[in-house]
This record gives sequence, C-alpha cells and structure tokens, in this order.
Amino acid sequence: MTEGDIDEGIANAAASSRFTEAEKLALRYSELMALNPDKIDAAFYDELRRHYCEEEIVELGAFIGFNIGYHTFFGTLKFYPMFSPDGRLVSQDEAARIYGADPGSLAAPRVIGD
Repeated sequence: MTEGDIDEGIANAAASSRFTEAEKLALRYSELMALNPDKIDAAFYDELRRHYCEEEIVELGAFIGFNIGYHTFFGTLKFYPMFSPDGRLVSQDEAARIYGADPGSLAAPRVIGD
C-alpha cells in the first residue's frame, strides 16, 4: 500500500478504482465504527457477509476498534506521528515542527469522501 492509496482511501474510497468492493466495504465499516456506530445493523452485517466470513468480520471489527481506541488515546497525549512524511523516524519535537500544532493524527476524524 502506498501513501497515495491511503490518501485515496481517506478522500475518495467509495468512487476509487484502487479498491475492490470488499476493501471499500471494509473502509466504510471503519468509518461507521468511528463516526456513527449506530448505523451498523443487521443489514450492514449481511452486506459484510457477502465478502467476508464470520471470523474475518470479527477480526476486522476488533482491528478497527483497537485502532480507534489507540487514536483516541494518543490524541489525549498529544502524541505526534513517529515518522516524517518521507519515512524518517523523528522525535516528538521534530514531528511537532513538521506537522504543526494540529497534525492530522490529532484532528477530528474525517468522513470518507469529504
């Protein structure tokens, strides 16, 4: 996966040709879990079952949940990304200089497609 894939997944997943239908659904699952978990209902799980087995759905949900939790926790610590945009490992001071007062990892979640 490239940085371009990640950017496309955040900005344009639903319409992107970079992702399979299963991947687009997984990205939608993560968006809903982060922003609107009440929308994850029996019909949505039925849609997931068209692409994933029960074990995969549980694994995907747990992975998404853990990452949302990590993101929230690190946000409370004002934790900056450990890597610069060019992939170098950087200190928190250097990351603060690179990413500024409000790096993307600390910002409010963005809705996929916005």
